[in-house]
Amino acid sequence: MKKNITWIVVADHQRARVLMNGGPGRRLQPVDAMDLETHLKAGRDIVADRPGRSFESKGNMRHAVQPRVDPHRQAAERFVARVVKALTAASEKGDYDQLVLIAPPRALGEFRKLLPASVKGKLIGEVGEDLTKAPTKALSRHVGAFLAL
Repeated sequence: MKKNITWIVVADHQRARVLMNGGPGRRLQPVDAMDLETHLKAGRDIVADRPGRSFESKGNMRHAVQPRVDPHRQAAERFVARVVKALTAASEKGDYDQLVLIAPPRALGEFRKLLPASVKGKLIGEVGEDLTKAPTKALSRHVGAFLAL
């Protein structure tokens, strides 16, 4: 009989770690190859110069032009996309059978938007909390609703 492997992804916009559960009575084990992290720089370090200036359509007044996209949000979205890409590749290799996502609500929404249907089909639960810094034992309480640990 094949073991049912469940991955628990604990992520936010800067770090993601993956834990594995091999079935009832087994502890959560870290998946070493799936420990991802990024460093979000300060806004002044992301944007090279001061915002540009533009003339008003009537008169001589000038105004600063604000960027259309917040650079922090853009960097955070790129990180979530990187995590989704890694999860998709692992799913295609058959590394896991089920998936539980634990992330803050905004990040969880981005995961939902980016996950392909093949990975969404393996999703058995979501927890909308930021638990990236929580110890592994504390995660067991949150995952217990979806898995028999």
